[in-house]
Amino acid sequence: MLNNNELKYQKALEYEIFVKEEYGFSKEKIEEARTIFDVWWHIGLFSEWCRKYNKNAEIYYFEPVKNLYNQANERLKNDDKIFLYNCWIAKESKSWIILVNEEKSMQSSKYESFLNKNWTPESVEFITLSDVISKTWVDYIDVLKMDIEWMEFEVLNNLDASIREKIGCLVFEAHLLDEKLKKWWDTLFNKLGNQFKETKIFPSGYNDKIFLVYAVK
Repeated sequence: MLNNNELKYQKALEYEIFVKEEYGFSKEKIEEARTIFDVWWHIGLFSEWCRKYNKNAEIYYFEPVKNLYNQANERLKNDDKIFLYNCWIAKESKSWIILVNEEKSMQSSKYESFLNKNWTPESVEFITLSDVISKTWVDYIDVLKMDIEWMEFEVLNNLDASIREKIGCLVFEAHLLDEKLKKWWDTLFNKLGNQFKETKIFPSGYNDKIFLVYAVK
């Protein structure tokens, strides 16, 4: 049972996804996708939103925090084309400690920052995108959406070329919280320019150090 603060926070996230349609810029690619990877959207809200526009796609959902994974499993249990994994995409497959933000769970992260000051440690499983593909036999990811709280650069910058070729559309939240991340962003932006025909950047309405990236082939 959610307490009042958790319920209020969940309603705010539902508003962002279903009413405000924060990811509306990707709607066309979602509609035509056969395979969608939803790498962390809390309790499955992005997966639900995708299903609204595409009834047939296979959706692979990844959530490392056990409590949030269980809530997503309950919400999505009647959809036999959504496959849930209690792990997170990372640059290497291993167990790790994630810093779970109890007040604003969407800001949980592998790292501590001004966005994630009050946290509780939880051991979770990380897995590489390469290992996921080999285990699931997915041959192509039409839409890869990532919101992994400033791990996006280390993951995307370390993808093998053979894996990058298997991604048709990339949607991710980028965090430029310090100078090191800005340098990683410059490297990644150059790679995106070589891999995708078009890359669009959408500023966040909440913080000028966070924005959404939409790259399509």
